[in-house]
Amino acid sequence: MGDYLIKDLILLEAGDFVIDHTCNEIGLLLLRFNLVEEYDYPIYAWDIIWSGGRQTVDGMPKRAPYTEDSLKNMILEGVLNLYKNN
Repeated sequence: MGDYLIKDLILLEAGDFVIDHTCNEIGLLLLRFNLVEEYDYPIYAWDIIWSGGRQTVDGMPKRAPYTEDSLKNMILEGVLNLYKNN
């Protein structure tokens, strides 16, 4: 189980990428956006473009939104590895 006390220390930025070793795919974080119009309690998500088998029916790379909290949880649990693009 991950250490959720450090969850707020994970800083995600456009250009960072995550690797899903189970599916053998790489996801590039493209854009952070707020899912709701509430600015006091925002719910942030990331638009991610995936390499590998996650493709649309027309063969283009798959783009999918993930909430920032879910990404951080998957990183803490070891489902995804985060690599910073400095």
